[in-house]
Amino acid sequence: MKKKGYVLLIIALLSLTLNWLPEIAHAQKEATGTTYTTATSSELMEMFLPYSIQNPYIETTKNSAELMFVTETAATITAKTNNQTQKIAGNTENHQFTLANLEPGNNLVTITATMADGLTESKTITINLPEKPKKGSKSFHDQSKNQQMTHRKKGHLL
Repeated sequence: MKKKGYVLLIIALLSLTLNWLPEIAHAQKEATGTTYTTATSSELMEMFLPYSIQNPYIETTKNSAELMFVTETAATITAKTNNQTQKIAGNTENHQFTLANLEPGNNLVTITATMADGLTESKTITINLPEKPKKGSKSFHDQSKNQQMTHRKKGHLL
């Protein structure tokens, strides 16, 4: 008798689910209210106004660094690193460029801005990239000075 009751209950639930399924599938999704806008490059660079050649914004990857800063007047930028000189195309106030082929460890980068009137402004910065993992290393974590690691001993809770 119990088995028949369970079978009838399962059939009833299954039929209700199948009846509601088309209505759920065709239900309207609520509008999220998200709007997307496009910003010009000058509008995007306004976010980086506090960053100057003396204090540039730097974002690093495993072997490159992207720098962003503004100068008071239009300038041509030259970057020298690891005995390679890279002249950045353009004569503008907003500067954004990538330095590629950097080596792990400390990289000294000299940024020189040459203004239209011949004045130059220069700054040497150090870009520190993480060391390459050693062969045979079983470490899964980046060994960074900013990262605190907690070790769990067998049988002990954290």
